[in-house]
This record gives sequence, C-alpha cells and structure tokens, in this order.
Amino acid sequence: MTETTHETRDEERPGWAIGPGRPGMPAGRALVVMLVTLLVWTILYAPRMREAAEAHPLGARRTASLIALAPFTALSDAVRITGVTDSLERAVGLDPDAPPGGSIVLPPPDPLPPVTVSPSPAPPTDAPPVETLEPIRTPARRDKLRVVVVGDSLAAGVGYIAGRVFRPTLVDIQQHGRVSTGLARPDYFDWFAAMGQIVHGYDPDLVIVMLGENDLQSLQTPSGKLETPSGTPEWPLAYQERAEALMRIATEGGARVVWIGLPVQREPRRWNSIRRQNRLFEEASTRVGDVAYLDSWGLFDAPDGGYTAFYHDGRRVEEVRAPDGLHFTSTGYEILVREAAALATEDFGLDPIVYSK
Repeated sequence: MTETTHETRDEERPGWAIGPGRPGMPAGRALVVMLVTLLVWTILYAPRMREAAEAHPLGARRTASLIALAPFTALSDAVRITGVTDSLERAVGLDPDAPPGGSIVLPPPDPLPPVTVSPSPAPPTDAPPVETLEPIRTPARRDKLRVVVVGDSLAAGVGYIAGRVFRPTLVDIQQHGRVSTGLARPDYFDWFAAMGQIVHGYDPDLVIVMLGENDLQSLQTPSGKLETPSGTPEWPLAYQERAEALMRIATEGGARVVWIGLPVQREPRRWNSIRRQNRLFEEASTRVGDVAYLDSWGLFDAPDGGYTAFYHDGRRVEEVRAPDGLHFTSTGYEILVREAAALATEDFGLDPIVYSK
C-alpha cells in the first residue's frame, strides 16, 4: 500500500499574500510592522513635530497636536533618542538647537559700525515715507549687487530661482525663505529681528519679500502673548502695521524692497482673505519710501480673476502652478522673479544687465 502525502501549497495557507517566487506576510503581521514603524518614527521625530505644531494658529487643533505629542517628546528625551536625531541633523548641516522657525545665517560681513536692533519695532502708521534715494548702484565683478530674498515657503522658491535669473558674476543672492513663518507669529520666527540682522550684517541693495500665507491667525508678540485676535475689527490695521514695520526695517540701511503679494490659490474660500492681505501689503508699501508692490494675483489669475494652473504669454501656454494649488513650478517662479526684477528696474533704476532676459 502506497502512502499518500499532501503538501499544503502557499495559496492554500490562510492569511498569506502570495508574491511571485516567495511567500508573503500575514496581513496581521504586516499591520503590526507598520504600526511599530510609525511608533518608532513618531518617537524619533516628536521634538521636531512639536516645533512644527507650535507654528499652527491658536486654537483647538494646535492644542490637541501639542497634547498628543507631549508624551512622545518626553519619551524621546527620556531614552536619549533626541541626542541621536540631533547628531544626524548636525551631520547634514542643520542646527538642532536653533529656534523653531530656524535662524538667519549670514556670510562674513564687511566691517560695519555696531547697531542696536529692536526685536520687533512697530512705528506708527502716520510715520512719513522715506525719501527715494538714488538708483540702485551698478555692480562690478569685485563689488557684486547684494540681493536678499526673505519670507515663507513661497519665498524659498523665489530665492532658489533668483539664483538662475540674476547673473552670478554681478549679483550675490542670499536665500532666507523659512517654511511656516510670517508676520503673525514672531514667537515662532521673528522676521522683524531677522530683517534687522540681515540689514546690519549683510547691507543688501535689494530685498525681495514674499510672505503672508501662514498669517491668517491671531497676532502674537515675540514672547507668545496674544496681541490681536483673528477676526476682530482691529486685525487688519494691526497686520498692516506689521507689514509696514518690516518694510521700514528693510529700507533703513538704503536697500530697496520689492514686496510680492500673495497669488490666487486653487481654494476659492480663501480668496477674500488673500485679497484683503494683498490690499494691506499694497497700502503699507505706499507709506514707506523705496518699496514697490508686485501684484502676483493679477499676474497668474485666469481671465475671470480665478485660479488657473497655466500661464499664457501670447505665444505659448505653460503650467506654472504646483499640484498643491499654492506654490509654483520652476517656470512659474522664474516668471515671478523676472517680474520682480523688471519692477525694480522700473521703480529703482536696477540695471537690467544684472539679470537675464
């Protein structure tokens, strides 16, 4: 009598996914692996996630995020994982001890007289405009034009492409775009203090500013104290005063400023708020000498004034907006930088030789 054996084939084993030429993993085990991986990742980066949550607008969502991350942050510190992640960040050139919004790093400055900078000045809105100075100087190869780009993540894209548009033999570009920053939360990143540091440490000829996307929230002081609640009648004027204050700091050393307004976004519910911010930026620019306002909404909107991802220059149609409906493609940023340079030429006498046409 012959004994019959029966081998259970892989496809007959319950709970196993079959791959070509090798056994799979039970669905339950795969889920456990995913959850453990997510838990380890959360513990590793809890301190950085908490810093990012600090930049969120005041409210229940921000509070809930901070509460949820608190035990993971404490555990990360307790088992000294934070030291490992800090070492990794230093290895790639990041400073784990920097403020939540980052810090401004300038090249070695030319000898300048010591200046005391107020952290967050707010001059009165009735302050007279500064008189327009002579045209921006013509640079030389040994005395390059100094251009600084500051602002939020939109400014980060502007700064990167500015390095392509401006001629590196004649222009030195300093990029200082900081994600999640703006004028509302100097407790997260103080652009007023940072601009003072840039002006007195780098002495720029031209400052390009693009920010505001993260500012639809209550205004706080550098110490984190609530100053002007969002949605109140006082908010627009208080926000305009902050924009004006930043413009005055940027121009106090003789630099010219091109302030780029916020572009139209794909989400229509934000359009009214963005238009209001742009009106405040433009009004502030009329009150400060040597500041030119660039309307990016009108530069990239559709014929009906709404959102479009494409740009038509009369000859060709190009995609200029990123998939998120907020940022730009490299082509879009290039158009924006060229428009900013052209405006600086028109208003401040910037020599067109410093940028490619």
